[in-house]
Amino acid sequence: MCTHLMISVPSNPGQSSPDAPRMFVSGRALEMPGVIEQSVYVMPSKQSWPLTPATPGSAAQGWTTLNWTNPYGFVGIAPSGSSWDSQPTFNDGINSAGLSVGALWLAPGTQYGAIAAGKTTNQVSFLDFPAWILGNFASVNDFLSAFQEIIVVGPLPGAQDYVPLHYIVTDNTGQSAVIEFIGGAPQIYKCTNGVMTNWPTYDWQLTNVQNYYNLTLVGTSTSTTGAGNPVGGGLVGLPGDSLSASRFVKATILSQGISQLPADGTGWLPAPGIFQTTPPTKTPPGFAGPEQTAVTVALQLTQICMGTPYGMLLETVKNSPSTTGTPATTPPSYTTTYGDYTMWTSVRDHTNLKYYFMSAFSGVLTMIDLNSLNFATTPAYPKAASIAIMPKGGVPWNVDATKMLTPATA
Repeated sequence: MCTHLMISVPSNPGQSSPDAPRMFVSGRALEMPGVIEQSVYVMPSKQSWPLTPATPGSAAQGWTTLNWTNPYGFVGIAPSGSSWDSQPTFNDGINSAGLSVGALWLAPGTQYGAIAAGKTTNQVSFLDFPAWILGNFASVNDFLSAFQEIIVVGPLPGAQDYVPLHYIVTDNTGQSAVIEFIGGAPQIYKCTNGVMTNWPTYDWQLTNVQNYYNLTLVGTSTSTTGAGNPVGGGLVGLPGDSLSASRFVKATILSQGISQLPADGTGWLPAPGIFQTTPPTKTPPGFAGPEQTAVTVALQLTQICMGTPYGMLLETVKNSPSTTGTPATTPPSYTTTYGDYTMWTSVRDHTNLKYYFMSAFSGVLTMIDLNSLNFATTPAYPKAASIAIMPKGGVPWNVDATKMLTPATA
């Protein structure tokens, strides 16, 4: 299970005109069961693809017959470690032009194109598809134009390498495109709010969310100014469960809130300038600037819409009886184990070109600044730089502020 959403804020709240540029920040959470070793990789602009030569019938990446070299470098998450015996297959990332890709689970219903028997040179494996997008395009429109010239292929449902995915592509203008493969044919949808979850398909989700037209984030009072129900009463009926349809509604409704604030940022609490100084400083102090505000709000919103701590969703598993010695005569036993949980949450700042992630069992928000990376000289895979997602032993998973405490003054 996964949830994807996007927000936008004024680039300079409280000090800009209504038509000033806006920041676009997207976020997503990845929920899966079990243990999947994953790392963030830095892929250079000169990387040649596919990483695995085309040999249909072996590894899934081997179905890619299209050859390309990245014009854009990118940072993204892919499975890694000793348990992963193939090349990185990215399920999330952002490139040096501010375009991102997210791959989310979509089952049942996903069926990719069939692998051609001849020497077709425009095939891209569904596992290489995110890398093709991240490495080649700066805008959603450019991607959609080129997408008509390729065939995204994959195994039939039930095959060993079958992973049912749909994809969302978002650029630095706030435009997004959702791509699903139903019955072997791509279905393409444009959207401007960047919301996507899982099954049912995207067109069904768009129809279902209209049933919640009466919900509103706007109220007449707050918990300190109003009696009885404070602001938030307009959300009575907002789904709170973890099903995909409920998460789609929740992400759609809640992500609209910050965009309903004044377009120029006037009156925003986190805006610089909250604490006035005499004489006024060039950079007025305040609670937070627009970048910090947008990133943290996107992170919190993504986790609210689908942040599942370990052990919160459970599954009943059948244990086979012992077959030592004589055939088993006792029926299977059942036990409860954990199900899906949030392995990591990522936030992509499409405007300032920064990639953030927070992993399970760690409260530390980690950032990679794409502006500080030289994608032209970054080592190519397999020497590409990487960092593990899950916290390793000895790596700080919190910030110890004990020594930062200041004594009270008289």
